[in-house]
Order: sequence, then structure tokens, then C-alpha cells
Amino acid sequence: MHHPIDAALCQHLLRTAGVPVSVLVRCAEAQRSARDAGGPVPYLWELLAARQVLSGPDLDQARRAAGDRGPSADLGPSKATRRLPRTEEVPQPRALAPSAPKRVPSRALARPLVESSGEFLPQWSGRHRDGVAPGDVLGDYEVREPIGRGSMGCVFEARDTRSGKLVALKVLAGERARRSKGAQRFHREADLLCSLQHPNLVAGLGFGNTAGRSFLVMELIEGPSLKHELRERGPLPVEELRALGAGLARAVAYLHREGIVHRDIKPANVLIGPDRRPRLCDLGLAREEELTSQATASGDTLGTPCYMAPEQARGPRDAGPPADLYSLGVTLFHAAAGRPPFNEESGIVVMSRHLFDGIPDVRTLRPGLPPDLAQLIWRLTRKDPSERPSAAEVAAQLSVDDFRPGQSRRAA
Repeated sequence: MHHPIDAALCQHLLRTAGVPVSVLVRCAEAQRSARDAGGPVPYLWELLAARQVLSGPDLDQARRAAGDRGPSADLGPSKATRRLPRTEEVPQPRALAPSAPKRVPSRALARPLVESSGEFLPQWSGRHRDGVAPGDVLGDYEVREPIGRGSMGCVFEARDTRSGKLVALKVLAGERARRSKGAQRFHREADLLCSLQHPNLVAGLGFGNTAGRSFLVMELIEGPSLKHELRERGPLPVEELRALGAGLARAVAYLHREGIVHRDIKPANVLIGPDRRPRLCDLGLAREEELTSQATASGDTLGTPCYMAPEQARGPRDAGPPADLYSLGVTLFHAAAGRPPFNEESGIVVMSRHLFDGIPDVRTLRPGLPPDLAQLIWRLTRKDPSERPSAAEVAAQLSVDDFRPGQSRRAA
């Protein structure tokens, strides 16, 4: 979606099944065409009104639920398709350094990057944004520098004042900290993580609340995310790919045995420690299968479009264990080919392709990949959830030792 507010409206409509996905896809394509032609780009609500998919009070209600406080959509037939002047478009943020490439510096790879979003910038954290800053003390933990940002807040390196041990401290922050649903999800993640123990999961050490600031204590992984590795070094060698798949499959199989669906498996949520063992992190979107449908649908984030299973794109209630296997397959595709199978700019277009298009053969981008690996990725990304293998089957097929230090490729 072109306008920032459109993404929130799009997610709301997907969550409530208020508009067919195919209609949202056509709206995204119309915006792209308008942008490519150099003309003003209409808002999503304008396109929906022009197509008479939603109009009047129904459209206003959807916009308000998505946080849009703009003028009423009940404009009548002659005004529903108006184009806003370019001066009304949301301004683009000013670049911090116009000449600098937008990428993670190589030196940042040596830092512990926990649940990162892909950029490491000094502006990641501050008291005005997260309500906490280096030097603060939360419980028994002294906050040090910010090392990442996840779906629920900022992650800091912190020191346990009792033992002197370094840990990762995830602090609920921003708009989510002010919403009860965000706090409930954060506390559910903390409770889940601290109840789990597996060598391929980031360990939860505890959680608490100090002066209204909720925090989760985790083990500190001194290494980059898989997303950073792939960005800096490209596709993984075959043996590393097998070890990655085996480790993640074991973690997913363990979660499923515990009745937990992760719902957001992707390279940014995989950390590679000094021992080269992959660890799955960020249970912010995870749910226990026995939760009620109301609890399942309460969140406002569905997942990450590039790695999302078709049934998850239709609605979070449909995301059972097979959805994690699909996301694992897309993650392995990315690790093998150097990019996801669908890499379009618009999230809704990516979701539509996962819904309606078959995943291409990974060997078109990675010739020479062993047939058994290509076949496994194909099976994992089947549209029908019943046709995907279980996590235990994947782990058995890829059963090899974890990454070893000697396999690591050095950054330039």
C-alpha cells in the first residue's frame, strides 16, 4: 500500500473479512499504476468507495477502527473518487545520511542483534520512545545499549546486578504499551517463553514490571540474525542449509508438541550464536491452540506477508501448526536462493501471491541445489495444509549436526 494509513485499513479489512482479498489486490495494483504514471496516488478508502465495495457509514467505521481520523468517506458519488492534491500526501521521512547506503554496517554483525527488524540505527531507542534508556534499572537489571527492535518493543543489552551476567531485556514500548491488548500479548509471550526449554529456542529467564514498564529477560545471543547473514553473505552453502532446517524444524516440532503455534517464522526471528546453532525467537504472535477464537483474533498483526501461509493470510484463526511449516519452507527458500519467492513491494500483493500462485522451483534461482532439498521446500510450501509434512518429519529428513564454528563464513 502506498500511504501509511492504508496498511492499517488493509489489515483491519483482512482481519474482519470485510473485503475480499482479490479486491484489495486490485486496489494495490491501481495505486502502483498511478504511482508509476507519476500522478497522485489515491487512498485505499477512495478506491473502495469508487468500486462501491464499501461506502458511507460502513467505510467510515472501518477507517475509524484502523485509526484513520481523516474526513468522512460519505462523500456521495461525485466525490468518492476525488484525488487528493500531492501536498496532502504523507511526507517521506528525511534521510539521516543521503550518501550512506541503507544497510547494516558490517561492524554491526558482531553485535548481539536480538529480534531485529533489519536496521541498526542510533534512533532505535530513547526515553521518549520506549520509556527507558541506558542507565535505567528495571528490577534487578541495569539497562545498557539497545540491540534490536521486535514486534512488541525494544530489546536492550542489560546486566544482572546480582550476578553480573549479561542478558537481553525486551521492554514493552510505544503504542502497544498503552493498549491493553498489546500488554496482554506481551505478557502471554513472556509466560510462554519462560515455560519452554529447547536448544533451538532463545531461552526466557524471567519477566517483571517496574513502574508500569513490563519487561522480559532472555538469554543474550552474541551473533546476528539469519536475515543479516543472508543480506551480508548471500545464500547458505548446502550443509549449512540442511543444519539450519534441521535445527528450526526441531524447535517447531517442540512448540507443536507443547500445543503452541509460532505464526511468525522468518529469517529476522532466527538468531545464529557463536556456536552457529540457529535459535528461533520472538513468540509475540504465538498462540496456544486451546485458546478461544476470540483470544486468537484479538491481535492486530497477522504476521509477515513474505513468509505467511495462505490460510494465515485469510485469518489468524486458520493458522494451525501447518502454517508454521509453510513459513519454515519459505524461510528455507530464502536461505537457499538469497531472497523470498515473492518479493513485491506491496504486502497485500505478496499475500495474494501466497494465496493464489504456486511457489516457484527454488532451483530456478539456485541451480545445482540437491533435488531432495528442493523437493522438501516444495512440499513445505504446498497450498493445502494437509499436504505439508510435519515438523518432526522435516527434522528427521534433515537430521545433521548443528552449525559448527568451522563452517562460518567471515564477514568482509
